[in-house]
Amino acid sequence: MQVAFDKLSDVLHCCPHFDRLLTLCATKDAYLVGGAIRDGLIGRPVADLDMVSASDPTPIAKLFARQIGGHWFWLDKERLQSRVVVHQGGDGLHYDFALFRAPDLESDLLDRDFTINALALPLSGDQSGATLVDPCCGLKDLQQGSLRMVGKNSFADDPLRIIKGVRHATSLGLKIEAATQRTMQTEVEGLDSVAPERIRLEIWKTLASEYVERGLQLLREVGAGEKLFGSSFVSLIEKLKVQPASHRDVWHQLGQGYSIFNDCLAQEVEQGLSNETLLIWTLLLASIDRDLPIHLAEKWRLSRKARANIVAITGLDQNALNEFATIARNERALSWWADGYRIDPKLLLLAIAVACSPDITFTLEDIQTWVPLVARLNDQRLNDLVDGHWLRKELLLKDGPEMTKALQRLRNAEIIGQVSSQKEARMFLRQYYQNRD
Repeated sequence: MQVAFDKLSDVLHCCPHFDRLLTLCATKDAYLVGGAIRDGLIGRPVADLDMVSASDPTPIAKLFARQIGGHWFWLDKERLQSRVVVHQGGDGLHYDFALFRAPDLESDLLDRDFTINALALPLSGDQSGATLVDPCCGLKDLQQGSLRMVGKNSFADDPLRIIKGVRHATSLGLKIEAATQRTMQTEVEGLDSVAPERIRLEIWKTLASEYVERGLQLLREVGAGEKLFGSSFVSLIEKLKVQPASHRDVWHQLGQGYSIFNDCLAQEVEQGLSNETLLIWTLLLASIDRDLPIHLAEKWRLSRKARANIVAITGLDQNALNEFATIARNERALSWWADGYRIDPKLLLLAIAVACSPDITFTLEDIQTWVPLVARLNDQRLNDLVDGHWLRKELLLKDGPEMTKALQRLRNAEIIGQVSSQKEARMFLRQYYQNRD
């Protein structure tokens, strides 16, 4: 891997508000640590910064937040760890402030996960002449493209580091050092003790990577895939690895010329989880066991909206796909059909486009004919072709279940193209209730 230490200072100064942080830390015993240095060394853009100091960094953090217009809050008040978040463009930039984890800087670095993250740079003095603090030879490992644990207890201390290591190896193209991989395999049972919220974020980051195929393979090799998703993950790995790239290719074809689909895929369902990653995660796990994504959505404490989308996506069985093939070719019909699944029609169409079934009677070209119609949809809820006042006056229906059934019957008729206007809707309902009487 190409590492340019002489360019590190230039990369860091391109990070928003870095110069402001330098000014505030000019007379302090403070250091930049971890991922920002790692990414800067290999020329990747740096956005999120981690700062550690020998004394309480909270006053600096609060002043920094005020000066850049950011939001300051505690991460761990007892340990004096806090974060400043500032929104720039469409991105949220994070700046973390913490005390040394140990009595001094070197001991702090020796308590970290991987050597490539056990790096520090002083925030005082001239950055162009700053000396990199590297007690674990992380710079050498970075140059050699190797992911190596800092110490033999790295994963026992925090088993989440197993999945975090997979994520680093995936996104940075690193090879996991043999002893590190063996230790990961030994400590993988410890994932049971990790909070689901921490696990899911690391998995989602891996699935969001363009190198997700490698990430899935590494999850299998370290034993985390089987631990999290069951033994079938191992036997199905070759099939699972090709899915994300295949799905993304289909979505690219589907959305050509319509930014609304790219916007839909990029939209966050909840923090750290985009619609695209939600789709990939759900379809991947459903290939192992159709109930698995729903089960893990509960276990991993996903938001109500995310769980509703997962239920809808996993519900796209053969019957649902057969229904889709009969929908009237208009926006209202698709919207009412999607409403029955409680999901955004755009997201539902993206899921249908990659649905796998040998009995599907429609093709991607058929689905593409829906794209212009879906692109014209807005997020406003549809109004029924008749209202409650008309139902009460003309059909003498009462509010409650009776009226709800009538409206649903009308929506179903719209879905299959039986009615398409207010006049047809009224005629349809009159005939239905006259015949019923």
